Amino acid sequence: MMIRKEDLNIDGSYQRDEVTKAKVMEIARDWDWKLFGTLSVIRRADKSFWIYDGGHRCRASYFRDDILELPCMVFDASDEKTEAKAFLGANLMKSNVSAFHKHRAAVVIKDPIAVAVESIITKHGYYVCDGPASYGFIAVHTLHTLVKDDAVLADRAFGVCSEIAKDGESFSGEVLSALFTCQKKLLGIADIFSDSHLDRLKNETIPGIDAAIRREKHIVGKGGAVVGAKAVLDVLNKSKKRRLSFQ
Repeated sequence: MMIRKEDLNIDGSYQRDEVTKAKVMEIARDWDWKLFGTLSVIRRADKSFWIYDGGHRCRASYFRDDILELPCMVFDASDEKTEAKAFLGANLMKSNVSAFHKHRAAVVIKDPIAVAVESIITKHGYYVCDGPASYGFIAVHTLHTLVKDDAVLADRAFGVCSEIAKDGESFSGEVLSALFTCQKKLLGIADIFSDSHLDRLKNETIPGIDAAIRREKHIVGKGGAVVGAKAVLDVLNKSKKRRLSFQ
């Protein structure tokens, strides 16, 4: 369908509500119908039109007085869940769509992993964000991976990170993954998320653990969860006679 550009909407509850202005202006300046293709659009029950793929192209049209209508592939959908699922499917293979926005869409469609991740984050007083912020958590893709592996342990690891963090301090997915992996390797040997072990981690602070991981990466010449876990183990073993070790 050819649809008037002012009749096209974008739902910020499950997709990108920010605009890469430079990209929008580039499309507007170098407008080429051969490259435009079609916008992917959902027609809701109230007959309104909502773009789920092509927001930047639509925005670019507003900088062109010579363009009044845009070509759209239109699909009917009865609810936001179907709409968000379409957005997620259309963008899974696009590298420029962030984990933050994929997560938001997955929560709307009630993907069980995304719902569990969201629950863990909010449970410990944080929220998913796409930039540095107090009580904000950026590394949502990492938490998705950990929840798939062991949801209970991922919850505990996130909780410990939130305890170590001071006044809503942010922490990286690298620190979270390192703590998760270290505890997983020490199952049946020690619980590093309690008592004196937890106190030691708190004393080390998030920046201290981050620094320990960087040092270990420099020593071994690579990164990864296991390398991070070894750095956490070194923190726990500092000045101790009875040292913990992985099986």
